[in-house]
Amino acid sequence: MNLSPQTYSRLKSRIRARYKRELKRIQKGLKNFPERKITAWMNDNADEVSEYSEINWLFLSQTSELLFFIEQDPELGKYGFGEDEEFVFERWNNSEFANDFLKRLNKGATLGKASLQTSVNLDSHLVTFGDRHILKKDKKAKDYRIQTSLGEREKNKKIFSLLETTLHIDGIDIRLKTHSLKEMKDFSKRIEDALQLIKKYSPTSWERFSAFTSVIVPIKNEEFVSYSHQDLPGYSMINMYHRDFVDLMDDLLHENGHHHLNYYLNLEHLIEEPVEAIYYSPWRRTLRPLRGVYHAYFTFFWAFKLFADILKNIDLKKQTDFSKEQIDKIRFRAVEEYHMLNYTFLELKWAKKQGLIHKQGFALIEEQDKELRKFRKNISRWEQDLGKFKKEFNVLSKTLAKAKKDYAKN
Repeated sequence: MNLSPQTYSRLKSRIRARYKRELKRIQKGLKNFPERKITAWMNDNADEVSEYSEINWLFLSQTSELLFFIEQDPELGKYGFGEDEEFVFERWNNSEFANDFLKRLNKGATLGKASLQTSVNLDSHLVTFGDRHILKKDKKAKDYRIQTSLGEREKNKKIFSLLETTLHIDGIDIRLKTHSLKEMKDFSKRIEDALQLIKKYSPTSWERFSAFTSVIVPIKNEEFVSYSHQDLPGYSMINMYHRDFVDLMDDLLHENGHHHLNYYLNLEHLIEEPVEAIYYSPWRRTLRPLRGVYHAYFTFFWAFKLFADILKNIDLKKQTDFSKEQIDKIRFRAVEEYHMLNYTFLELKWAKKQGLIHKQGFALIEEQDKELRKFRKNISRWEQDLGKFKKEFNVLSKTLAKAKKDYAKN
């Protein structure tokens, strides 16, 4: 069973073993080239990087990028622009060093030469990263890229770190970063209240959260609900400024779902990733590639599970944990997610038949589908009591019906 504390524990053991293998691979690879600054730094600080941690995993992921770039043929682009050149170009173009790389190309450097020159900037960045986040030294360098996901910010060309506190909730420690003491007090209470209610009404959701989330970093950008990174396990960037309490519970479990899935993605090859956007996403109301809808199914399931568990386990006549408006929203969100997940599962079954989702990848979402179907009778009852959300539900039903017609797959 994939959804169990025992499985979560095994995943953590496997990721620690994977880290050690990756560390050896990268150190061995770096030895094949003239010594970089980061090679010497890793040798000098071998004890600090020898064991897995969330920060070390991010550091190693960025070091792996450096190894990739220095392994490329320095003659790339000298005689033309083919698939190899395009691949390297896109890797730099999607990196934090895109501007440095593009400037060198615009000045006439070949792609291979621009890549090697830019790798010097990345090398310098990695040393500063190690000093700041692994050795905890207040070092700075011109080539260093601020790590906002780790709670770093810049003001007046100076780097500062957000304030940090630790929330102790039923034996679990969650670190919270904030801009001020006032935020710290406010956000701490809201997060603690949200997690206590998750634990009360959806214990299995709490088990998963406590297994995979370790740090919460608030984000102020209204355009972002929440996000996380595959290379930074356990760190959830949550919008604490523009979302209500029901949304907060949802966001905490949604990003935790990404952390859970990312453990598998960092260990196994779950799906193929064709770039064609042929799968309709009910959440974004647009066509997306397979990766997008696969991730959406796995992560939005946890919102459904939470809201369905609340409705199933709560005594509406006696409870004082939620307002009527919040219960109405929870009921609609459970119904909404149920139908969007059901639609998407059919798309994913089709992708599996095409050989695009591998055995382990499908086993994860198939287990979720089985959990989903347990609530079928509840959904019919909840649909009768949607109140002011009835109109939104009718729009959703029509949208999904149209999507089935327009994007049907044989």
